[in-house]
Amino acid sequence: MLLASVVPGDAAAAQAQPAAATRAAAARDPECIRPGNAWLNPRFYWRNVFGSRLGEGTIHESSYPNPFGGRIAPGSTFTFRWRPETTRNPVGAQYHVHRVNLASVMAVADVESVTGPGTFSGTTLSAQETPPQKLGDTVVRFRIRPGTEGRTATLSSADHSLTTRWLFANINNIWENTGSISFTVASRASLGCDSSSVLG
Repeated sequence: MLLASVVPGDAAAAQAQPAAATRAAAARDPECIRPGNAWLNPRFYWRNVFGSRLGEGTIHESSYPNPFGGRIAPGSTFTFRWRPETTRNPVGAQYHVHRVNLASVMAVADVESVTGPGTFSGTTLSAQETPPQKLGDTVVRFRIRPGTEGRTATLSSADHSLTTRWLFANINNIWENTGSISFTVASRASLGCDSSSVLG
């Protein structure tokens, strides 16, 4: 059972208009980003009452060019790649629903495209994994909105959630690593790329 986002036609059209306007305005400017090297890749596991591990996995995440740990100017784009993977499935686990809330990123950026198994519901990207089948990458293309200079977008382990269906009940997982990464939206002038592109 895949989770899907259903948006009424009028609402979808209203959402598309700002994004289209952003793309049209940004088309005049080249990309402007000072890449960072921060990443998160949360790890998770399940355990029984005795503390023994029942299974585990990783949320593979990457961005290109990577704004996290760096700065990016309005009008610039980056792709966010997301792939949950259960490396050892708990015995009896039927499926897992993975989610990541990208509200902070979407407060400064518009979603231009989404490809892969993941779907959006509001600001939450989700996908269902049914072992032993593996999920492919979900790739989201973002464009930074004009007027967001000085704002910071954050992605943390707390933005991730996971529901596992085990026989006739849901079981909870434990997140093994915690932390957060962020990027700042900066003006093109402050990045020194009024007429250039990606900075080293």
